[in-house]
Amino acid sequence: MPHPITIDGLTENQVTLLNFIYACDTYDELMDFVDQLDKRTQFTARALIQLILYETIEEEFIKPMTRYPDAEFIINRIKNSYKS
Repeated sequence: MPHPITIDGLTENQVTLLNFIYACDTYDELMDFVDQLDKRTQFTARALIQLILYETIEEEFIKPMTRYPDAEFIINRIKNSYKS
């Protein structure tokens, strides 16, 4: 089960929109819902969906990481280039 996501600073309308977004069971249902909104609300809905995606990535993949091999490799390469 995914971790709960908390997004601070939302307006009441954004919270309502998120409730509708979360009520969608499939991607197609979500896109049909978003497509029925006026352009301004579509923009807000898509921005909220992006926030959900970013928060999910952070919770599921970034926070649990204890090592960062790609970053460590780059840092060591830079360190070694200064030793020469």
